[in-house]
Amino acid sequence: MTGYGRGEAEGTTGSYAVEISSTNHRFLEVKARLPRGWASFEPQIQKEISHRFKRGHIDLHLSQRIREERGAGLAVDWGLAEQCFQALRLLKKRLGLPGRIDMRLVGGMREIFSSEEYHATEESWEDMQRALRQALDALDQMRRREGCVLKTQIQAGFLEVSSLLQSIVSRWPEARKQHQERIKGRIEEMMKGEETERARLEQELAFWAEKWDITEETSRLRSHLEQVQVFLDQAAPSGRPLDFLLQEMNREANTISAKASDALISHLIINLKAELERLREQVQNVE
Repeated sequence: MTGYGRGEAEGTTGSYAVEISSTNHRFLEVKARLPRGWASFEPQIQKEISHRFKRGHIDLHLSQRIREERGAGLAVDWGLAEQCFQALRLLKKRLGLPGRIDMRLVGGMREIFSSEEYHATEESWEDMQRALRQALDALDQMRRREGCVLKTQIQAGFLEVSSLLQSIVSRWPEARKQHQERIKGRIEEMMKGEETERARLEQELAFWAEKWDITEETSRLRSHLEQVQVFLDQAAPSGRPLDFLLQEMNREANTISAKASDALISHLIINLKAELERLREQVQNVE
């Protein structure tokens, strides 16, 4: 689900700001943009996020302002500086060059200076962690608000599925009767002119009725719909279980479509499968 959160914190090591956003994704995918020196703490950041969320593409950006006494410093390579100075003196003497070897000349040699990279410590992690958790709280609240709206839409969708299923169940007795009559007519036509035992004809009809019966499939669909409500009401993440149930429901709908040789049921199944597909797209955004 989509959302955004921001957190700020200040501690003994400096001030930190964390911005975090999420977009829909079937799995949890985290992309963290961290300042140099924080690479060793990326697994801990990933762990904090995975404890809170199970799905979504999450982007995190950390900015920092390190206290001066703890920040990166500028180092001088004294050995290289002395070598450069001696080389300049020798060059001046050998070539008879005028001028003085002063601070401006030596200071222009960038090779003798290097920046000491700041490395995050456990202390700075604790300071930053407060900002991270604030951002995660804000993101969680926004995702929960969106989740409430999405839950209402999903419940309405499953009510539509239930209504379509009920229409199919109501239509089935008449469709089965018409189908049996068609089969009976075909068998009688095929066996015209021959003496046929009534019992054999009834046996054939019973065989075809069992082959084309959809009672088992409609019963399983009802059971899946009951389980859907259980998942929607629970506090634990339910996105993946709902996704699995929708796959199973679509499989049952396909079987009904193949079995029921009836125009009205076929039309109802098309609508039911379309609703299941729409629901599956929504459910893939559910935590």
